[in-house]
Amino acid sequence: MGNIRINKVKLKKKKKKKTRNLAPTHSKLTKDQRVFLDYKDVDTLSRFVSGVGKILPRKRTGTTHKEQAMVRDAVKLARFMALLPFVNN
Repeated sequence: MGNIRINKVKLKKKKKKKTRNLAPTHSKLTKDQRVFLDYKDVDTLSRFVSGVGKILPRKRTGTTHKEQAMVRDAVKLARFMALLPFVNN
């Protein structure tokens, strides 16, 4: 008898994509009906900054593009004026 080879096909399971729980929330700015975000309002700005000091993304905060740009500029100016830290240790 000769050598008989059997093709064994390995069935690969489809991997599920890992989803992060970044549930979109309603914007905190539109909830308060704010038109302008001031850099001196540190309490409001600290809600848009993570514990490490990074600006949170739009998916996480629920802000629109225009509001996120306003948050970005206000946080950068507050950091420059030393009202917010650049990095939290």
